[in-house]
Amino acid sequence: MRSIRRLSDLEGKEAMSEKILEVKNLETSFRLEEGVVVAVAGVSFDVYKGKTLGIVGESGCGKSVTSLSIMRLIPNPPGKITGGEILYKGKNLLDFDAAAMRKVRGNEISMIFQEPMTSLNPVFTIGNQIIEAIALHQNLSKKECRNKAIEMLKLVGIPSPETRIDDYPHQLSGGMRQRVMIAMALSCNPQVLIADEPTTALDVTIQAQILELLRELQNRVGMAMILITHDLGVVAEVCDEVVVMYAGKVVEQGSVEEIFKNPKHPYTRGLLNSIPTMKKDPTGKVKKTRLETIPGIVPNMLHLPKGCRFQDRCTFVLDACRQAEPELRVIKGDDRLPHAIRCIRDI
Repeated sequence: MRSIRRLSDLEGKEAMSEKILEVKNLETSFRLEEGVVVAVAGVSFDVYKGKTLGIVGESGCGKSVTSLSIMRLIPNPPGKITGGEILYKGKNLLDFDAAAMRKVRGNEISMIFQEPMTSLNPVFTIGNQIIEAIALHQNLSKKECRNKAIEMLKLVGIPSPETRIDDYPHQLSGGMRQRVMIAMALSCNPQVLIADEPTTALDVTIQAQILELLRELQNRVGMAMILITHDLGVVAEVCDEVVVMYAGKVVEQGSVEEIFKNPKHPYTRGLLNSIPTMKKDPTGKVKKTRLETIPGIVPNMLHLPKGCRFQDRCTFVLDACRQAEPELRVIKGDDRLPHAIRCIRDI
């Protein structure tokens, strides 16, 4: 399997030490009629140049809100970043005014959004939309902007880019539209790329092509990448480090090898155990086994339980788990690449 080869390729790699993005105790809240929902509660992680950080978890765990917070794209009202720091090259993006943030957004930190059909404007050609991004951040003439847009379409594998540049989004397939979104995101040579579920709703062949393209482009330009997904197979394929989120908090983080080979949090184990496997019996026949699931549902964010947020779904729950929320603690590794879990016990 390619994912297994990816894991083995990572072993023994020397970690790059240049930290480009630090998220510290990030808190993002939404004020609703029913009350205040803290969608991201004290999330912290680091992103290093040339490395890929994967953020995984079920729908509603805070992955996309975290990425939109980094981009300062949380709609206000009802949302607001209420705490923490987002340090890009040592400068806190939360201190930037709107004009300063526009210079960073799309130019130094760029984002591929989840659904390309709704992210692309249907009344403008794909060329116009890429050219707009280039013209906004780079001092180029109209002709140079068009040539750069054609170059970017060629880079992401769009055939006949000289003619396809004048196509509208509806004239392209889902995979092609996603490639256009990647071209737009990379058009200004960003230092950090945030990819929010870039392969959602794509078939497995196109998914593999998109992931291979992202990895190839990353190796070529040396950018850092944050990959947001619920697909652990994708994480094993392209990520160097993993952050597992549940109900707005980080419950486990570490290197991709450590998380896959030695998961410690019950939620992480549940996610890994829910992946279909092709186990064989001694005769070589594939065993028919029931697919494992995580019992229960994600808690209501307006009425979170006292103590551990995963307690009602955990098979290892103790009385102490219901008394106080556990802290995120390091169980292995160093300051650069710790393996940390939010659990009171080692399982």
